Amino acid sequence: MSCDKPNDEKLPVRPSRILVADDEDALRELLKRFLETKGHQVVLAQDGREALKLFREQPFDLVLSDVRMPGLDGLQLLAAVKDINPRTPVVLISGYGDIETVVTALKAGAENFLAKPIRIDMLRRVVSQSLSLSARSERRADHFPNVTQQTQIDTPSQQCYINDIIYLIAASAAAVGYVSHDLDNNLKLALVEAIMNAMEHGNKWDENKKIHLTVTIGADMFKIVIADEGPGFDPDKLPDPTSPEQLLAERGRGVFLMRAIMDEITYNQRGNEVTMVKGNPGKAVEQA
Repeated sequence: MSCDKPNDEKLPVRPSRILVADDEDALRELLKRFLETKGHQVVLAQDGREALKLFREQPFDLVLSDVRMPGLDGLQLLAAVKDINPRTPVVLISGYGDIETVVTALKAGAENFLAKPIRIDMLRRVVSQSLSLSARSERRADHFPNVTQQTQIDTPSQQCYINDIIYLIAASAAAVGYVSHDLDNNLKLALVEAIMNAMEHGNKWDENKKIHLTVTIGADMFKIVIADEGPGFDPDKLPDPTSPEQLLAERGRGVFLMRAIMDEITYNQRGNEVTMVKGNPGKAVEQA
């Protein structure tokens, strides 16, 4: 099987119902106009309270919300949406350089974020990716408590395989009872970013080079090792992913998302292998 060369325009964007919450009239209208050109049905809310009322009354495939709004802010709206329907992806819009809020939002379950000023290409990519990850149906397998499962996956450096890889990992997670909703969408996002980094920056999209994944999942722990066949790099020379400039950059953004979502990230000495670990927030809730 072969894939076309990766292209943001080819990311799947199915027509969806999107709720946009922002107290800035101009930004609301800009988002609405752009999303409607992609075939989406857009409903606008002037603040978090109105957005929550609409979300309770109507089904939505995606929520786009500013963080700072009067009354009910974006973080409060995120918590309320996840309480009503944990599977609905929420993307928060943050001010330039508002790193602390972005990290808080991602750890609270936001699928992704957009930094102001919003770049149209980034808006297109984030919306497409959020809808794609959310739409991937995952059948829950029978539970096998107290079992740890390890899966080895080797894949060519082709973007078209990523969704299937995520599906296989999610099925393994469901089988051993990792998190109450299979893989949370933001954890899927961290996996996608790490795999994309290996394919793009490690193997340079060379279809003759493979990505090697070792996934270890138990009821209370998720660990993935992703290795590419590239020359490697010095992780210490990576630009600071939390700087405002890097948040707006394509490459720095992926590293930032990985670090914000996962509990632990380490690289091997050569720099061609990353290990990511995350505990099970769903397990902690069950035991509380």
